[in-house]
Amino acid sequence: MKAPNPSPVSSSSFSFLTLLLWGFTSRHDSTTYANYQYHDNLEKRGVSSGLGCGNKYVNCENYCDICVYFHTRTECYATLFKETCYRPFVGGMESLNNTDWCNWNNVKRMYNTFTMCTEEIAECLLIPWPNRMVENEFVNIHSRFFPDCPNEALSDPPPSIVFALVMTPICLIPIMVVLVVLKTKNGDGSS
Repeated sequence: MKAPNPSPVSSSSFSFLTLLLWGFTSRHDSTTYANYQYHDNLEKRGVSSGLGCGNKYVNCENYCDICVYFHTRTECYATLFKETCYRPFVGGMESLNNTDWCNWNNVKRMYNTFTMCTEEIAECLLIPWPNRMVENEFVNIHSRFFPDCPNEALSDPPPSIVFALVMTPICLIPIMVVLVVLKTKNGDGSS
């Protein structure tokens, strides 16, 4: 099912920033009136927002209004995801020193905001979350910003511990063999 497209505008040629500013700025009476006229004209031409819109979040109506200009909800979601969630997250991460990326206290707020943003837009556009695109982007983010961060998974012990654990049985085997030989050589095989 495709979203209505009143004017065939490709997402690359359309000024997305203008669209976002239109969708998220407070509307004056004239803007509201123009918006109603626009939607009335769409309905007269047989175009409606037919796909529905979530209402769990405050910005849902704005997100859905923006999606009218895209061929599919998925295309709209990808664009909103990139502009509204991904770019601010990357900008925030790049503003930190890369040695601070592994400190969870420095990254936690941005990471949680990014996660909530992706979920909010998906909920508003009635797209399942998490989805393949979000999962791929999270993998890309982790490989870009957190590749050298220690995780809490099990890791190899230090070499000195490994050496002690390996050498102890190696040294004990010859000692045990000598004890067995001495015990049998003395003829004391009773025990």
